[in-house]
Amino acid sequence: MTFIIREEYSIHVIPGLTNSKHAELRESQRGISQKQILLVYKFGRIIHARRETYYVVGKRQIKKYGRDEPELKSMNGMQLVVSSNGTLLTVYRNKDLRKIRPYKHCHQRLH
Repeated sequence: MTFIIREEYSIHVIPGLTNSKHAELRESQRGISQKQILLVYKFGRIIHARRETYYVVGKRQIKKYGRDEPELKSMNGMQLVVSSNGTLLTVYRNKDLRKIRPYKHCHQRLH
């Protein structure tokens, strides 16, 4: 089962990506369209962390690709979480990209 996006005049297929039921639920709850998922997958920065792959659209990607794809300007902070086998796990918006890679050794001092 591949990820297929149907528009009025065209069909886009992402062969390496499948959609989970959780991701479909989150898309509808958060108002994220499949075209936006395609744009994040195509233009987003790739970050490998926590055994998953994150596709992230931030300020740099908007600055770099915003002229080619004007819809990216409204997608600041959009993130896709894809498992190692190519299943889209969830979709969300978060502008703080530091939350993706937590500190490995975060010790709290006890005073």
